[in-house]
Formats: sequence, structure tokens, C-alpha cells
Amino acid sequence: MTETSLEARREILSSIREHLAESKRFDTQDVHPPTTARRTTSKSVAGDRDKPVIELFRHALEAVSGHCSIVRTIDEAAQAVQEIVAERKASGPPATAGGSDSHSRRVAVSDSALVRAILGRVKTEAAFLDSPSQAELFDCDVGITCAQWAIAETGTLVLESERERNRLASLVPPVHVAIIEASRIRRSMSEVLELIKKSDVGLSRAVTFITGPSRTSDIELTLAIGVHGPGELHVIVIDEAAPPA
Repeated sequence: MTETSLEARREILSSIREHLAESKRFDTQDVHPPTTARRTTSKSVAGDRDKPVIELFRHALEAVSGHCSIVRTIDEAAQAVQEIVAERKASGPPATAGGSDSHSRRVAVSDSALVRAILGRVKTEAAFLDSPSQAELFDCDVGITCAQWAIAETGTLVLESERERNRLASLVPPVHVAIIEASRIRRSMSEVLELIKKSDVGLSRAVTFITGPSRTSDIELTLAIGVHGPGELHVIVIDEAAPPA
């Protein structure tokens, strides 16, 4: 090794020693934020695991701008539906002179037996359309369906086409009201996928996952609600085991 190389090596090592000496005062300082963040996250996950699935579902649904009502009976579910329909009538266009306002009273419904049982208890002037035509469907303010499953961790509804004719009623009207029994809420997607795979009616041709109102953003990331689907989502959970309010 030449004298020039040795000199260069000494300069490099000297520079390293100087920088190590400068940084020595930082060696005794603890770095808390990452550890704290990990512990906080762990506690949060543990807390979610301890929550009942209904409360976890409600929290997740409301976090994505959905609305959740937990009721105990079909009669209470009917009252919740009645209030939603009444709100839509109040916010609809004014009635025309000499006639009634039919537009604000159109509600598309699925063929679910539970939906029909609930609507039979609803007191309203709204017209419930069981099999609306395409033109009628786009003229409806509300669509009412059931949901076959729900995922608590994400607030997601799962609709199976082989169990209920619900796809258009859940996607076209600007307001979607979904009714689900508490016993059909599962904690994770993996649980729901396993149940769908083992379904007694077979795998549906269409399985729809709905997480909150429809969201769309353009190339500038400007968020728009309700462009390609309902702008409002109301979920009514029937929990017969819930204590009286």
C-alpha cells in the first residue's frame, strides 16, 4: 500500500471517529414513538376483538358514513323503515297542482319474505314496487332489501343473488335500506366467504359486497358520493336478544 493510500485511509478513519464521537450523546436516548405506536395499535386490535360483533359492525359502518339502527322486533324494524321513507317524502319534490306527488313515494323492494313481512306493518302512502320496470326503478327514491351476511370488521353487507332478488333494488335508488338479522353478522370476511362457499343453495351468480354509500373519485381525487350507486345506506339490524331500550 502506497503512502498516499495510507494517508487517505487515515483521513477516512479519522472522519468516522469524529462523527461517532459527535453522535455518542444520542446513544443513551430511548426511541419511544414507534414502540408506543405498536402498543397502541395492539391495544386497539385487542379492544376490537373484545367488542360484540353487532357493536363492531355498527362502529365500522358509521365510520364509512353508513347509518345503523339496532331493533329488537319486526314491529320496531317496520317503524325504522317508516321513518326513513317519511324523511324521503319530506325531502322530495313538491306535489304538482291538482295531483299527488307520486315520485317521492316510490319504493323498490326485493322478493325477501322478511322484507314483505316488515313492509306489511309500515303505515305510509308510499307505493312499494315488488317488480319495478327499468323506468320505474330509476324513478324510485328508496330500495329495500335484506342482506344475507355482514362483516363486522369492515361494516360490509354481503348480498347473494340466489337467495334474494335484490341487486337492482340495492344499487339503483339513491337510498338503500338493508335489513339483516343479528345472527347473520360475522366478525371477518374469511368467515363469510366460508359460509358462502358452503351455502345450501350453491354459489350465487352474483355476490355483492356493499361498504357504505357509493363513492367515486376522479383523477384529481375529488370524492363524490352516490354517483354510481346509492348516496345513503341505512342498515336495520334485528337483534331479538337485545335488552329493551
